[in-house]
Amino acid sequence: MLGVQALSIKGAFILSEDIKSEIYTRLVSLCEEGDLSAVIITADTIANNLQIKRNTASHYLNMLVTEGKVIKVNTRPVRFYSRAAVEKAIGKALVDSIYSSTADIFHQKGIPDDPMSAVIGSKQSLFSQVKRMKAAARYPGVGLPVLLTGPTGSGKSYLARVFYDYCVSEGYLSGDSSFVHLNCAEYADNPELLASILFGYRRGAFTGASKDSPGLFDQADKGMLFLDEVHRLGAKGQEKLFEYLDNGVISPLGETKAGHKVTVRLVFATTENVQSNFLQTFIRRIPVQVEIPGINERTQFERESLAKLFFLNQSRRIGKDIKLSKQVLSILTSQHYDSNVGQMKNYITLAVANALAKVNESSKNLLVDIGNLPNEIWSKNDADSVRLRLSGDGTTILIRSGMNLKELIDDDSDQDNQIRLIFTQILGLYDNLGLSLQFIKSSTDLINTLSDEMIFSNVIDRGEVPLDLMKKMTQAKLHSLEDNFSVKFSGNSLVVIAYFLYYRQFNYWVLTAKNHELLNEISSNLAEQDASVATFTDEILKMTHSALSLPVDVVDRLFLQLYLHEAIKVTKNNTIRCLVLAHGYSTASSIANVVNRLVGYSALGYIDMPLNISVETIGQRVSEYIASNSITSGLILMVDMGSLSGIHKYIHGTIDFPIGIITNVSTQSALSVVDQVAHNKSIDEIVTHTAKTVHSEGRTIYPQEVKKNLIITCCNTGIGTANQIKRLLDSSFAEKIDVVVNAYEYAVVSDSSQMATLRRTYNVLAIVGTVNPHAEGVPFIPLEKLILGEDSGAMLRALGVVAGKKQVDEIVTTLLHNFTIERVINSLTILDASGVMDAIDVVMSCFVQLSGSVLANPQRMALYVHVSCMIERLIRNEPITTYDWKTNDFDTKTVEDIKKALSVIETKYSVTVPKSEVGYIYDIIRGD
Repeated sequence: MLGVQALSIKGAFILSEDIKSEIYTRLVSLCEEGDLSAVIITADTIANNLQIKRNTASHYLNMLVTEGKVIKVNTRPVRFYSRAAVEKAIGKALVDSIYSSTADIFHQKGIPDDPMSAVIGSKQSLFSQVKRMKAAARYPGVGLPVLLTGPTGSGKSYLARVFYDYCVSEGYLSGDSSFVHLNCAEYADNPELLASILFGYRRGAFTGASKDSPGLFDQADKGMLFLDEVHRLGAKGQEKLFEYLDNGVISPLGETKAGHKVTVRLVFATTENVQSNFLQTFIRRIPVQVEIPGINERTQFERESLAKLFFLNQSRRIGKDIKLSKQVLSILTSQHYDSNVGQMKNYITLAVANALAKVNESSKNLLVDIGNLPNEIWSKNDADSVRLRLSGDGTTILIRSGMNLKELIDDDSDQDNQIRLIFTQILGLYDNLGLSLQFIKSSTDLINTLSDEMIFSNVIDRGEVPLDLMKKMTQAKLHSLEDNFSVKFSGNSLVVIAYFLYYRQFNYWVLTAKNHELLNEISSNLAEQDASVATFTDEILKMTHSALSLPVDVVDRLFLQLYLHEAIKVTKNNTIRCLVLAHGYSTASSIANVVNRLVGYSALGYIDMPLNISVETIGQRVSEYIASNSITSGLILMVDMGSLSGIHKYIHGTIDFPIGIITNVSTQSALSVVDQVAHNKSIDEIVTHTAKTVHSEGRTIYPQEVKKNLIITCCNTGIGTANQIKRLLDSSFAEKIDVVVNAYEYAVVSDSSQMATLRRTYNVLAIVGTVNPHAEGVPFIPLEKLILGEDSGAMLRALGVVAGKKQVDEIVTTLLHNFTIERVINSLTILDASGVMDAIDVVMSCFVQLSGSVLANPQRMALYVHVSCMIERLIRNEPITTYDWKTNDFDTKTVEDIKKALSVIETKYSVTVPKSEVGYIYDIIRGD
């Protein structure tokens, strides 16, 4: 069928119109899973759900937007919603199909918060409860009866009244309808009296019944009846409700006729276990059961909001504004409350009373600080039930008696729901996929989506630890990990981790025992698969708990494990280390600190030495420095005296790297050395150049016995790509075998004298890259052949000197698994791999058509890698500017065909491809 597309979804081939229908159906289903403004549905979400490509999902979603069936929100990442679901949620029709933010739809359309959404915790620990109660209210007729369960003082009576207000605000009840409240415990010992109160009675029904009397059901007709402590009805009392629950009819005591109908919405509440205190026939008639958590199970933000509400009520009662110490708020919200909300209320009442005793009646403000807290707080000895946080923050919150609660608290907790939603989805993935590669990929995608949402959402300034402090602490920890473990985290790791830990301060929810067990299971299995990530995770959580006094749990641990799984970009460091050794109290440290500040990173280590220290002792301290740092490419020692030039003789342990020694160290010479290291100069070059320019002595000592095995990565387009190739190799066999992978400039590898210097330090096993540098005696393995699996034998031969056949076979298998072309391009560039590959496909097709030639697979793979890097260079405005066109055998027509084919790239990415870049592509096509 010409022009009709087909796609495989979960193994079935479906026509394009059916694909679109399947995507729309899944989108509608996802829109029903929670508070719509907090639900994150992206093209990735649909792709993962249907197991299709992201660009396919995006294509059809945008078609549905054009058709008006789907709403698109241009956040980062882009969200999609069913139009019908959005219009139902906000109660009005939408004019447009594309919006810039969710706020444009849900918060700036003149839709006021309904009473249920205004309840403290409605977007956090009461989210699902509020959702179920709203569903009960919407049910046709008199709605569905609701049973509220939870400990005494958890807010059941309050929530029942708010439920009534919600029904009125939504038009399910009229504004003049009744809300009737009865505590069944008051009549538990007299069931006949209770029945007469509920259903009324007829004259003569019992002694003293001189006239007909309506019951509470009649009073609540066309309104709501709330029966608190309903378990005190007993079996007979519950059975008396069956007639109304089944037929909407009540029969007063003494009624001789068939009874009469009433229209009453019912809400029940109990503190007791439902299964053991009610008839099963009664419970079956109550389809909506809502458990209200106690105050100890509410989130930190919710406890803080409740405390502010109670202080606001106290302010109104005493007729004074309250200046509340943040320390008091922190302590009150960190307590374990045996008597639930009532105990917090009592503490707050006593604190206010204590503060009143210390001020004049004429004072307009009342300061409540930690000295006003009741002694009971300080007398608790159980460390598990008392969590006091003295933050040192002496600031206060002003609570004015005329304020409303919304002014006092900022309940914009969408971000909280997003974190919880993501982990709910991760649990769902685990349930379906187990700990498979697909689970890890999909879960990591969810974590990345959450990361984008956290970063690009408006920051809510309500955490006990400010975001700026969180960033500083996280930065210090990540830098420490990078230095100590010789790793490199991706550029935005600091921001992502800091934002997550910041939001988690007020987003702790109670995990069910099952979910807690499952998340621990996932985390433990991931730790076994990648011990290094587990180590970094533990270090970050240790910092969070000990330095910032914040609680951590398995949610934090699993987030970090999944995020760091891809965020660690380098597993071995081939940078030359530099160490300053100088006599004096702070001479070495002063030089190092100045240089490190100037260059903006920790480039120099230092050892300050007393004047009378022996060379042997200095050697011991250098040995300790080497033992605690990963050194593969060499160490430069900058010393202040010529007598220390023999320091290498006193360094203990195996030295399998070159050591450069430069005397007469100064800030100038140290800065020069650091600059040369940054420009990837060899140790010989650095030592020679520095000795000449600053009139010092220099020498390089090479290891005499032990040489490290080295694989070189290089690329003629620069050290950046060579470093990326190094990272890909490291990810395949880092820490598995005794091999170092180092990246070098193409000019270094193609220079025979510089290669001779490298061989004095290393056993050079092979060179992996995109263009052969023709290094004599060293095998070259083209990257594109590794990707295709065409030259795995060369890698096997190269590694065979350091590993057995079985181990090498495993490494080759890992290489083939890791070297998919899409992964390579994702690793080498900042661009979307799928889009780049599509563009390069068009370029290659265009070239083949123009030239009439055929591109072999190795050429195609090399072009994928090279052109993707070229696009990134051009976008960054960093093109290659030189190419040797002096050769006499280049084909002018081929060059022109390449330039015409590359016009596709120029148009798509709004760049200009210079002739120098064309030259390198010419070399790849010609096989040079």
